Amino acid sequence: MRAWFMGLCLLVVLGSARAEAKSVALIWKGAKTQADVEAQRSAWSGIEAVLEKTKLELPQGYPKLVRSDTLAGLKPGFWVWLVGVCEAADAAKVLEHLKALAPDAYSREVEVEAVDRQCPSAEGEPLVARDEKLALPKGLKLRVFTQDESGAPAPDEEFGDTFTQTRYFFLLMGKKGELLGSADAVGEEDFTGDVRQGPSGYRCTLEGVTRSGASSLVLTRSCSAGAAECGSVASGDDVTTVTVKGDTLTSVTKRRNEQRAECD
Repeated sequence: MRAWFMGLCLLVVLGSARAEAKSVALIWKGAKTQADVEAQRSAWSGIEAVLEKTKLELPQGYPKLVRSDTLAGLKPGFWVWLVGVCEAADAAKVLEHLKALAPDAYSREVEVEAVDRQCPSAEGEPLVARDEKLALPKGLKLRVFTQDESGAPAPDEEFGDTFTQTRYFFLLMGKKGELLGSADAVGEEDFTGDVRQGPSGYRCTLEGVTRSGASSLVLTRSCSAGAAECGSVASGDDVTTVTVKGDTLTSVTKRRNEQRAECD
């Protein structure tokens, strides 16, 4: 009886381990024919640029074009762009990030050993969606996300710059969910410079993100220096205007109300 009970416990443990070790394939796009799926590749460049800025790094050689019947668990008869293969918990985090830029991305459980997984590395903070709307032509949509960023000297470094900031990403999406264009700008920011370079630092607060006409959003932030040398900028407003014209997105930043430190 004791041996039977111990054997049952062992089966439960092994079964639990297998359940926890599920692999998940992350897929950007797919198509019936190789020619059709290869034609999608050019759309990746815009996504890749934003992924880099948001600190989501794909494994070397990805996205990879594969036949679905070569990856056990996928429905055969398709070609897909594989973004990576992850453990289930990691896959959820990466997929959420990826879908912000590519809404038609999806995941599927596959039979891949843990040692063979190649999962994207998500080093950045989560993207947070903002509810900003423009009156765009039917089918087009402007999506806005923020991401917190920070930097500080390494533990073994005594000096260096320290900062925290929130970056705003503006993504113009097409009728089929494709990324047509992107722009980004820093909003809130707190910076303290390396003390070896003298007293330096500044802080920027967000005044707001507002609509300007039917096709523009305006991000305004107000900045002031903690210490300003003779003739350097003491305060000013940074105004970033993001405009959608047709299927094109542009961004222009201008400095207003600039004040410089007086010289004795």
